[in-house]
Amino acid sequence: MTKQRNLDGLTRGFMISGLALITLVLLVNGSEVFVPLAVALLIWFLINAIATGFNRIPFAGRLLPRPLALALAMTAILVCGIVVVDLIIRNVSAMSARRIDFSSSLNPLIDKISDWVGISNADVLNKFFDTIGIEQLLGKIVSTTASFSGQLGIVSVYVVFLLIEQQFFDAKLRALIRDDKRRDWVRGILSAIARDVQKYIWIMTVVSAITGLMSYAVMKWVGLEHAAFWAFLIFILNFIPTIGSILATALPPLFALVQFQAFGEALTLLVAIGLIELAVGSFLQPRLAGKSLNVSQFVVVLSLFVWGAIWGIVGMFLAVPLTVIVMIIFSNFETTRPVAILLSQSGDLASIDSPTKKTGS
Repeated sequence: MTKQRNLDGLTRGFMISGLALITLVLLVNGSEVFVPLAVALLIWFLINAIATGFNRIPFAGRLLPRPLALALAMTAILVCGIVVVDLIIRNVSAMSARRIDFSSSLNPLIDKISDWVGISNADVLNKFFDTIGIEQLLGKIVSTTASFSGQLGIVSVYVVFLLIEQQFFDAKLRALIRDDKRRDWVRGILSAIARDVQKYIWIMTVVSAITGLMSYAVMKWVGLEHAAFWAFLIFILNFIPTIGSILATALPPLFALVQFQAFGEALTLLVAIGLIELAVGSFLQPRLAGKSLNVSQFVVVLSLFVWGAIWGIVGMFLAVPLTVIVMIIFSNFETTRPVAILLSQSGDLASIDSPTKKTGS
């Protein structure tokens, strides 16, 4: 009996490993299909979160029909999308033109540093700046932003059809699963996923917007060119844990070095944006998020590199929501529940268990 149980466990382990390997191959090789779909799902969650916010407005919100709340939320996202695309197109064109002479624009700055530190040969400094790869980094930002703009059409189509289909989800679930208890269990898992992902998106949107607006005020005060674009980039980068905040702090000062050919403005931006990131990330965000997501910080950083290796920059944006989804699903199966415990911050999975799991059904 024990031998049969061990054999069954070994077979189950091989099946899970094989399924994980197949899933990984599909995610890597099907990135052109899955990446826009994943972004569309994220926007779909955001639209539903905004619609829920509209419904929670005192007095008027309760009288607002859900379809109308969804339409208003989608309109708000569409208007923001148009503004963002216009911002990207205008600034990417200007920055692309500036990037052509980027190396030559660094020469006066290198000469100043050479005189300041007493180096007669500036070759060392040239190699230093080449090692940093500022020009390549700026080129990557421009190309990635342009590429993302080109995929907005596909993402928009996915979002529209998800909004149309969501009204039939419950009917399809009833048709697929006849057993009431099992259907409630699956519905509980889906509800937990929707709740946590929507809360994460909502919190990060608020936190990133505050960071971007405060940084924009500092950049305008210093006189940095393309301040609106850099503020938008800071807003986006803050959705990437840890690395995003570092890049958001470093990029505007690097561009300021090229624009002003001096350290004063760049140092001011570095200190100011760094303090904003520290204050918002260390004090505001934890108070808004609380312990709701319950994801280990080590797992967050690890998932950042894993999903980044699979889907690139987009994978980094989606790392936390995808990890939350995996943790919720794993927590509701006895075989994978230990993995969910390892992924969690405290080991307590009560906040993400489905209602049937909590009641012991």
